[in-house]
Amino acid sequence: METAKKAEEVEEEVPLEARPLLRVDWPPTFPQCFFHVPWRGSTDVPCCLAAHDLYPIAKNEMLVDLRESVRAARQIIDELHDERVFEQIGAYIRSGRETKVLAPVKLPEVNSNALGVVYAQAVASVFGFEVEGNIFQVTAEKRDRKLDSLYRLALPPIFRGAIKPGVDYILVDDVFTTGGTLAGLRGYIHRQGGNVVVCSTIAAGQRVTQQATRYDQRQMGVALAPTSDRIRALRNTLGEEYRAVDSVFCEGLRYGLQQLTEQEARFVSSQARTIRGYRGSISEWFAGKILDARSSGT
Repeated sequence: METAKKAEEVEEEVPLEARPLLRVDWPPTFPQCFFHVPWRGSTDVPCCLAAHDLYPIAKNEMLVDLRESVRAARQIIDELHDERVFEQIGAYIRSGRETKVLAPVKLPEVNSNALGVVYAQAVASVFGFEVEGNIFQVTAEKRDRKLDSLYRLALPPIFRGAIKPGVDYILVDDVFTTGGTLAGLRGYIHRQGGNVVVCSTIAAGQRVTQQATRYDQRQMGVALAPTSDRIRALRNTLGEEYRAVDSVFCEGLRYGLQQLTEQEARFVSSQARTIRGYRGSISEWFAGKILDARSSGT
């Protein structure tokens, strides 16, 4: 932790525009993020995370004792997990490599959500790995409670802690929404010489799930890295403004268009089409909106 603290102090002395990007590019074969259940269900899909009776306790929304939240999270995972998800994760584990499981959780004194930590323990137990307990997310709580895509883009999560070079990591979390937190944590790990092989969450949000009713037909994974079709669509939509928008993102967010997730790239394309309909500058619009979002988040 001392090494990470010194690196943090040095980085803070460097002007924002000169700091390294928070994310790294995606390889063309990066796997989907595998999940167990939808976050929100329906009459056809009653099995979901948000409807579980113990969900508010596991998230500590009822101000219960932390041990009670942990017990609730363990029961939720025990009841909702799908063994096939562990099989999917196992397909990307590299034999003979030191591998750890990591969840993007906040420091123990401020973390109230037991689901991420407990899911990390569950995955580690299945494969006989250790849970990485020295990496923490230090982002303000406001970001986590915002569903607005632009707000979440403008306030990328920041992480602290030392990564051991050469170690493979399985990243896990409670809910997949846009994938920004996982992408940010992956960038942090790769910048320090680690390697992320696969990601998994307990649930995935409504925007990214197809709610199949049959067990053998349900969706198992969500695209985390942008698909080739998504990248092509984004380039076509931005056209001659692609480089300008990329510069706005790199300067304002410390990650560029090449490091967006599938859901983020979809959002940027959608916004760009709307702006173009009004014959406005796409790069100027994003620059203004990013500044507004960052100002409101401080």
